[in-house]
Amino acid sequence: MNELRKDATRGRWVLVRPAGRLEAGRECVLCPGAEGSTPPEIAAYRKDGSPPDAPGWQVRVLPEADPYFRLEWDLVREGVGMYDKISPRGASEIIVDSPRHDDTPATMGEEQLELVLWMYRDRLIDLKRDTQIRDVLISRRHKKPGVPSHHPYSRATAIPIVFDDTRQELRNAREYYQYKRRCLYCDMVREEIAAEARVVRVTSHFVVLVPYASRVPLETWILPRQHACLYEEALAPDSAADLARLLAGYFRTLVAGFGDPSWELALHTAPNLEMKVLPSEWATVRDDFHWQIEIMPQPERANRVGGIYVNERPPEEAAAQLRDGWPAPR
Repeated sequence: MNELRKDATRGRWVLVRPAGRLEAGRECVLCPGAEGSTPPEIAAYRKDGSPPDAPGWQVRVLPEADPYFRLEWDLVREGVGMYDKISPRGASEIIVDSPRHDDTPATMGEEQLELVLWMYRDRLIDLKRDTQIRDVLISRRHKKPGVPSHHPYSRATAIPIVFDDTRQELRNAREYYQYKRRCLYCDMVREEIAAEARVVRVTSHFVVLVPYASRVPLETWILPRQHACLYEEALAPDSAADLARLLAGYFRTLVAGFGDPSWELALHTAPNLEMKVLPSEWATVRDDFHWQIEIMPQPERANRVGGIYVNERPPEEAAAQLRDGWPAPR
């Protein structure tokens, strides 16, 4: 039984599925030379024209071994009495960030990080060609509690609904735009650069900041200064290189100054604009939404009271610490 069930009282979705039973092998199947132990690759960046499913790759994309969502399933929407249910048609992909088993974003070269950013774009474009996919989340976890150290990878998750957090962000951005006729995030970029207190870094393309109402210490957002709702449309050679430098600097700061904490990264971009339930669904999204990257260090230690996050470090103090610890350019 694999199905998405909607909680009618809170409007959120829950995936109900049997627990996976994957056996951990002694050898890493994501390392170069073990390509025959994985399913056929979906995509890859390769040196010197090396063949698929062979060594020589720089970034490699594979179907997840125990996927939450599958393209092979039919999309079925149905009512069960008063409740709503959808089959989990979609995709669960692993983006292998580097051939090096012990690499992290703090140890990768900026050129390698830039390749990963381009692969994020390629997977978003490819997955959104399927008009039964409504939303795609690119995410990355580092040092997740209870999970042994493993080869570095990101995850692309494509689903037939809009993620709950994304739906809330879209709603807030639309309401702000309807009232002010301006993008909420563009206003935030201007406000934060002017205030300076929560800004960690500013470049010609991006602002790195600790948000005004950060949920945990060191939570960081990277916002493009140029308005765009879709990461996959906005990424360009100069901005990709700039973003790779910022990510490298941020993660090296976490390692050098904060003990290399666990963290979770999420790329927030607009849903599949070709897939609409209502004709007017995405009428203003290109004007009101703004893609961004959010990084939440130690999400497992987030403290909440009645659903309200409790952050014991003022964001202004965290931003100052990140600024002071930022490494000098190499």
